[in-house]
Amino acid sequence: MSSAEIHQIANELKARGITPTTAMVKARLSQAVPMAELLKSLSQWKQSQLKDTKDEPMQSPHDMDGTPQSDQAPLIHEPSVQSLAAQLDRLEQKLDRLLTLMTHPR
Repeated sequence: MSSAEIHQIANELKARGITPTTAMVKARLSQAVPMAELLKSLSQWKQSQLKDTKDEPMQSPHDMDGTPQSDQAPLIHEPSVQSLAAQLDRLEQKLDRLLTLMTHPR
């Protein structure tokens, strides 16, 4: 149940143009979820978003009249975008851990 709710909240945030973060999803949950479960579910959601983006067929570039353009540069940015997305995910997880430690000192 909580995994489905996490994915639903993440989808709603994305639909509103907001990048879902752990803190944003956690604030919108109807009941408390262990941080490990939240991180795992949100990470799975993010991976599914990357997979969905990769699975979409790429359309070839065309002129205004519909003829293909041969001088278009190949898309070489995809690996770097994926790398940045993974780095961002790790940074968000670290930030969430820090926030948890700051709000719940031992």
